[in-house]
Amino acid sequence: MKKILFLIMVMSMSLFLAACTIVDDSKEYPETVTITQTVTHATSRTDENRTTETVQEVIPTNPKNVAIFDFGVLDILDHIGIEALGIEKLAIVKSNVPSYLSKYNIDSVTNAGTLFEPNFDTLDLFSPDLVIISSRSAWTYDKLKAELGGVAVLNVAVDNTKYLESVETNLDNLKSIFGGNEAFDTMKTTLQTKTAEVKLLAQVSNFKTLIVMTNGDDISGYGLGSRFSFIHNELAFPAADANFGNGDANTHGDIISFEYIQTLNPDVIFVVDRAAAVGGEASTGVLDNALVNSTNAAQNNRIIVLDSIAWYIVSGGYQSTLTMINDTKALFS
Repeated sequence: MKKILFLIMVMSMSLFLAACTIVDDSKEYPETVTITQTVTHATSRTDENRTTETVQEVIPTNPKNVAIFDFGVLDILDHIGIEALGIEKLAIVKSNVPSYLSKYNIDSVTNAGTLFEPNFDTLDLFSPDLVIISSRSAWTYDKLKAELGGVAVLNVAVDNTKYLESVETNLDNLKSIFGGNEAFDTMKTTLQTKTAEVKLLAQVSNFKTLIVMTNGDDISGYGLGSRFSFIHNELAFPAADANFGNGDANTHGDIISFEYIQTLNPDVIFVVDRAAAVGGEASTGVLDNALVNSTNAAQNNRIIVLDSIAWYIVSGGYQSTLTMINDTKALFS
């Protein structure tokens, strides 16, 4: 009798373990998270008929093979650690890699293409679980889906009129994708705190501010709604010309003259050197002339040269945004 009971128990246990094994083996796909995002539908970079749509993107959590077309996201993930996030294979854009991210410009990291154009053949061999695109590569969404078998694509393009909010949204989405890592929350809190510190200083000073980009002998101005409007919107520096650019999202800026700068007479001039950002010779010297030197900004040593890599190349990152905040805070030191 005891032997029979023993056999029954052994058989029952075997059936139980077998059932457990069947349940475990039935998990054919990784867990996923659904993210609401705006994507661009276009056939090329220059497609004049491009459209945008809000979609629900299903993305696998803890992806192992990740292709990144945005240095801002690479900056964020680097701050935590690629290995710590469980990423096993990485593909990035290897042209114009910022020096502090150059550790990824190595043979074991796949060259994914350019910021504007993925190398689809390379990506096909790389077999990504997730592709991360941004404003420069936004047009590739449909083509990535078609060429890579419906691969998950995350768009991290930043809305310049809501810069900090966009960065926070990206941090939230990345947290959802990478296992709820609390380091993403810490980054959000730090950015909010540092931004608030500069905002208070800017509001008290009430310095009229102009943002200028130099590129060789050319100069452009950036106002409300522009790619650098974080300075006006979240950091609260009042624009020296509130009508400049008509408040639109003039991401490429508008050509201005030295006479305009003299007439505007800003209290502060923030300068982004595009030529230096893309590896050329520094061009900020073009502002060293009698017209600019007559302004309140020049007279009071308030012409501040910003870190062009952070502002122009790696906008949207965590480390780069801290640099951006510190650049403007230097005005008050």
